[in-house]
Amino acid sequence: MPQNMLNYTKCAVIVHGKSEFSLVKYIYTNLHLPVKIIAKDKGRGSIQINGLLDYLSKKQFRTLKKFADEYTVEYDKSTKSLKNFKLFIIMDTDDCDEVTKSKYISGALFEGHPLCEYIVPIYNDSNLEDIMLKAKIMVKRIPDAKKSSYYTKIFPINTGALSVDTINQVRTFAKKIKDIQETNMQVFIEYCFQQMPGEVLWNEENKK
Repeated sequence: MPQNMLNYTKCAVIVHGKSEFSLVKYIYTNLHLPVKIIAKDKGRGSIQINGLLDYLSKKQFRTLKKFADEYTVEYDKSTKSLKNFKLFIIMDTDDCDEVTKSKYISGALFEGHPLCEYIVPIYNDSNLEDIMLKAKIMVKRIPDAKKSSYYTKIFPINTGALSVDTINQVRTFAKKIKDIQETNMQVFIEYCFQQMPGEVLWNEENKK
């Protein structure tokens, strides 16, 4: 019997650091989705926009087949393409110049890379902390040394069952950030909800 499609990875996320790692884990555990997080030392190391192309030159990113084998993504041998998959990259924009920032946001930075058509750049301008403050999820800036534990508290991992409450927690977060122009994080959340049969992110009640 062929491998069940449901076992394939439909979403992987390269994260900037520990804060983004905590946020993505909060989203996918609350929605019970099989999202793969790609990070340096579980987010303890930083991946920056300026270093993305070097990072994406690692052997597991060099061909679609190698990538599919590494992250259990469905690979079509006849078309040599990935199926039902997106690679999100969540980055701060305060560690590169304006030209590089623009290329990252537009996706032009990845032109010529085998994964280019599957990459969805997610930006936080100028960083995730700024977005959390604008959304009133954070009330004040946190020292770098305390960010890891702080984000773990405000974005706790769900170890229980999927429920209306856990799904609505992510909806509430999405609603708080959806009108903030300095981020497109909602694109990632919308994709996650698309992977959940029968669920929609923006129903009539939470569009308001």
